[in-house]
Amino acid sequence: MAPAGRFARVLSPFCRAASASLLVLALGMGGVSAQSPSDTAFTLDDIAVRDNLIAAQETLLNVYRCQFGVDVSAVRGGCTGGYPTQGFSRPAEFAGTPTSQEIAVRDRLIAVQEALLNTYRCRFDFEIDTHITPEGCPDQAHSAPPLSLALDAPVRPEELDGDPPPGLITPSGVSVAVLGVNEGRFVVTTPCGSISTVSEGLPLRGVRVVVDPGHGGSYDIGAVGPNGLAERDLNLTLSYAVLNELSSRGIPAASTRNGHYGSTLSVRAAFADALGAEALVSIHHNGPTFSIGSRPGTEVYVQSVSAQQVRSDSARLGGLLHQEITEALSGFGNVRWSRVADAGVLRVLSTRGRDAYGMISRPNVPAVLVEYGYLSNRSEAALFATDEYIRVAAKATANAIEAYLNTDRSGTESNQRARVFNPARAPSRCNEVVLE
Repeated sequence: MAPAGRFARVLSPFCRAASASLLVLALGMGGVSAQSPSDTAFTLDDIAVRDNLIAAQETLLNVYRCQFGVDVSAVRGGCTGGYPTQGFSRPAEFAGTPTSQEIAVRDRLIAVQEALLNTYRCRFDFEIDTHITPEGCPDQAHSAPPLSLALDAPVRPEELDGDPPPGLITPSGVSVAVLGVNEGRFVVTTPCGSISTVSEGLPLRGVRVVVDPGHGGSYDIGAVGPNGLAERDLNLTLSYAVLNELSSRGIPAASTRNGHYGSTLSVRAAFADALGAEALVSIHHNGPTFSIGSRPGTEVYVQSVSAQQVRSDSARLGGLLHQEITEALSGFGNVRWSRVADAGVLRVLSTRGRDAYGMISRPNVPAVLVEYGYLSNRSEAALFATDEYIRVAAKATANAIEAYLNTDRSGTESNQRARVFNPARAPSRCNEVVLE
């Protein structure tokens, strides 16, 4: 059974990706669902429509089963690390002229799988996908908007009608940049920076925003709150919520990290550049605790053109994020915030006069790093562990990103004086993860 609480309700991105794929297939097929067969002639296209939907439903069902330990015996090939070993399901081949009986069998299977999918969604109180559930779920006030990750149906290299996509979500739910195709497989960069191949994946195209959940994996936990909340987990949860919020506004986005694994800074930056994103937002929570006050100590680090000059597009994105986030967080009462004197929108330079943080210095796309608050501070850590914080922070973040993409608005002005700081080097150890 799924554990209770906020973290349990956020599905793995592969599950969300498979769900988005299912939705794309369903919409592309005119909303196919259970229907009564008629005596009219059926074509191979009628079978293909149903078989594609059945395969997409089966993929998502198997993800649910592996994620929540329910009916795992029904997953062909079992589960590996919480994901279906088989990867994406494929429609069965069909030859000949379909009969009404064959259509009826498929329609009954679609109806059964749809009912089971909706049971999973409602039973585990997902904040994702409930819009597909007819009549919603009992005791749920509203349905969540669809999650859009600029996804198509899963593809293999031989199915491409042009150049390969710039990025993929692999069958195990890992975001990767695509380097090309070789011998019928996608050539990709792994999270640890190695070169590998995968047979198929959900293509990432048209991504406008890349969200980067800071830290991750066994060797890079980040800050840890007095309540035991680890920054790597908090950053990932907030990133999921930001992606969902952007989706509801029709802004295609993707994440550099889709689970509890490590990824190097160079790989994350290269992923955003490969996708041609218009913005990269790296999500963090700060420490250690400094002076305590009544105002949020949110800091947004932005890019430099030189030691003397800020990069204007990064500064505008950072200013909007700082303005929206601090205004939103100020609405929480009874929180004692940690803050330093120069908190705001600022550049952080090393003693060599260069941007100090890798997620700022490495990307070519406009990039910012947001420290929402201080996880090390007991009062803030208690807030960060709540669903309400995730909702409010995600909405504020999406507000700023949307304003950056679609308006000329600016927010908080950048500090005139850069902070000089040499941060500790990011952990160099990185465990490779299974891609499929």
